[in-house]
Amino acid sequence: QRCTATSRIIVEQSVRAELESRLVAEAAKIVVGDGLRSETTMGPCVDANRLREVLAYIAVAREEGASLLAGGSALDGDPWAHGYFVAPTIFTDVTPEMRLFREEVFGPVLAVTEARDYAHAVELANDCAFGLSSSIFTRDLNAALRFTRESEVGMVHVNVNTTYSEPHLPFGGCKDSGFGGREAGWEAIEFYTEWKTVYIEGLR
Repeated sequence: QRCTATSRIIVEQSVRAELESRLVAEAAKIVVGDGLRSETTMGPCVDANRLREVLAYIAVAREEGASLLAGGSALDGDPWAHGYFVAPTIFTDVTPEMRLFREEVFGPVLAVTEARDYAHAVELANDCAFGLSSSIFTRDLNAALRFTRESEVGMVHVNVNTTYSEPHLPFGGCKDSGFGGREAGWEAIEFYTEWKTVYIEGLR
């Protein structure tokens, strides 16, 4: 439930199978539970309404033909009896026509979409109403720099996840993810700055 959390992965066909295998393996390592416990790596949804919304998106993804790779259900019983827990969920074969591709779930649901090549991947990534944060994972510096220009978002990352941010740098998006200036931009600096004028003369 973070606005910059990765909800879509667009992967080139040549590495799709390996990536999906790694994603499923990583999802299996996630420990869902009470966020105050040290062993927990993923807590609950914020409330019952969010739990219902997340489960509704999972149901719609199934109905629209996405293939479930992991999760896909609420968690109940010990140790999840007193919270709104959802298993880490991964869908593949997600197409641009599906709601899971176009809408924000705000829950532990990941959509995987296949692209033919770099150009097709960027086309798919930009085919969205939102434009907050994106990442590219590559060893090709030219592709990385090209992506920083072509990605229609307010924050671009190379080989780091979409949630990465530095508090002293502007935060915000474009399209339906923001308008105009950015949080923590120059305006914020000016707003929180006390100006002092100092005059000195006659020093030798």
